[in-house]
Amino acid sequence: MQILIITSPTSRVKEFHLSKIHFLLGAMAVIFALVSVNWLVAASVNLTRDTIFTLGQAELQEKKIVTLAEADYEYKLHELQARLVQAQQSLGQLDSLRNQLLQLNSLPKVSQKDVVSGSLSQEGFVDTALALGGPLKISREIFSPDETYGVRLDRTLQDSISLQAQVLTLQKAFAETQISMSGVPSGSPLPFEVFPSSGLGYRIDPFTRQIAWHDGTDFPAAYGTPILATADGIVIKAGWSGEYGNLVDVQHRNGTVTRYAHAQELMVQVGQKVKKSQPLAKVGSTGRSTGPHLHYEILRDGMPAS
Repeated sequence: MQILIITSPTSRVKEFHLSKIHFLLGAMAVIFALVSVNWLVAASVNLTRDTIFTLGQAELQEKKIVTLAEADYEYKLHELQARLVQAQQSLGQLDSLRNQLLQLNSLPKVSQKDVVSGSLSQEGFVDTALALGGPLKISREIFSPDETYGVRLDRTLQDSISLQAQVLTLQKAFAETQISMSGVPSGSPLPFEVFPSSGLGYRIDPFTRQIAWHDGTDFPAAYGTPILATADGIVIKAGWSGEYGNLVDVQHRNGTVTRYAHAQELMVQVGQKVKKSQPLAKVGSTGRSTGPHLHYEILRDGMPAS
């Protein structure tokens, strides 16, 4: 093929001769250029799509992490609230244990002279202003300012779990102590505290007016006043016993025996199990007695004990 090119009327005609080979090479060059452009466009599209997908995945992962963290905190907050409720209940239980332990101890005896003089209050305790003391020991901060919220929350949960475990341990120990102490005579054998008219030891006998030994403690009280067991046990004697008059003997878990004498009326019988503070009889003046009162003894190995 011959190609003539004229740039102007006066210019020289340029003549080109193109063969089939030239056409083939040109076509191949055009095809190669198109393929190259297409590949570049496709590569650019794929790169952009991969970048967008990666960014989307990263954002999705970040949202997932935030959601999991919020869910974890929410769970821990609910758990903390439950632990705090348990802690409040535990504090109430501890206070109940404290009150029960106080009830196991006998009330202090108070004389009318002490009440009138003002050295003691009507409840039997020294009436003084609130007094506090002790060495100064600076406590560390509950939370360090460098701790994160999560660390503080985890530590609070651990502390509440520890508190609950301590309460359970205290409850178990108290139950064991209560079982043990329930068999030990303690407290007053009457529904109220009263000063004895005669104690264990030597005294002036009310009948002979001579010095004689007294095996127990006499508590003056009105006729019919309930006589209470001072510990859990089993009644081993209930009836008339000479100078003791109407008498009740109760044997306790540790082998100790408590004796309640001069009763007006008995309310238990031999072989009966009794609980601490359970009525055994009513105050009277039977047997060798000058008036209504309770003769109370604690016997260990058959011998009077204070």
